[in-house]
Amino acid sequence: MRKPRLNIHQLTDKSGFMEKIRIYHSIWKNIALIAVCFVFVAMGIFLLLHGNHSFIVWTGILFFGGGGLFMLFLILRERIGHKAYYIITDESVSGDGGMKNWEVRFADVEEFYLVNVASSKQIGIKYKKEVELQKMNGASSAGRTIRKLNERIAGVQESLPADGLNIKPQELCDLLNMRLTK
Repeated sequence: MRKPRLNIHQLTDKSGFMEKIRIYHSIWKNIALIAVCFVFVAMGIFLLLHGNHSFIVWTGILFFGGGGLFMLFLILRERIGHKAYYIITDESVSGDGGMKNWEVRFADVEEFYLVNVASSKQIGIKYKKEVELQKMNGASSAGRTIRKLNERIAGVQESLPADGLNIKPQELCDLLNMRLTK
């Protein structure tokens, strides 16, 4: 049974506050991606069994096997532990990527917009100028390099992954921008 789509016009409660929204990974999209990872692992094992012990085969097995296992961990963690990937409140959007938690306060943001990075959809975060400078100056030298690289590639210092979720990227972007006007 499919969950109904979020109607962004009906997300306020009787007191005028917006309800907390939990966004999860799409289970079916990620199961398909995990299956593809394990197909590549199986092909690598097949090559190993037939005498090809090259560095590329081992790298492929480790990369796709590790990626598939990490995605499986995230899905199980979300579904069993009821840990949402994104939680949107009146004040912020917070995320739990499995390795690191983060938060973007709406008071610091000018706008959110869709960005295409290769074949991935991202939601670009355009911070207010003073916040953007503060984030750049407060970052380590490696962090500043990554932020500059992100600006060259995507046009923003930070972005939120928007693919593979139980909400379409444009709907998520609209929802986040709606919170800015609150």
